[in-house]
Amino acid sequence: MKFKHIQKHVMPYVMMVTFLLMATVNSIYGADMAGRYLISGAGKDSCRSFVDADTVGKSYYRAWLSGYISSHNFNSKDTYSIVNKTEVSELEAWLRGYCFSNMTHTYDQAVKGLMRKLEYFKKKNYYDK
Repeated sequence: MKFKHIQKHVMPYVMMVTFLLMATVNSIYGADMAGRYLISGAGKDSCRSFVDADTVGKSYYRAWLSGYISSHNFNSKDTYSIVNKTEVSELEAWLRGYCFSNMTHTYDQAVKGLMRKLEYFKKKNYYDK
C-alpha cells in the first residue's frame, strides 16, 4: 500500500525535479554569485602590453588565446570550432586593432570581443563545411 502511495504522489515530483536539474546542467557557468571569476595569465594583461609585446611575448599571448579558444569550444553550446577556418594571423590582427583602440582594456576583454564576432561564423559540428 505504501509503495502505491509513493508511486502515485511522490514520483511525479521526483521526476519533475530530475527533469529541471537535467535541463539546467548545460546552462551553468563557473563563477561566483555575482558572476565574477578569476582571470589568470595573459588575460589579466592590458591591451597595451599585448600591442607592445616582443616575439616571445607574442608567443605567450598566442598560447593563452589557444587555451581560451579550446575552452570556449568545449564549454559553448553547438560549437565545434569558434574560429572555423579563420587563420591565427587574422585573429591576432583583429585583437591588435581592438587593443590599439582600447589600450586600457584587458587582453581577456579583447579576446571576449573576438569570440562574440566569431560566433556568427563558427563551425557548429565536426561535419559542417
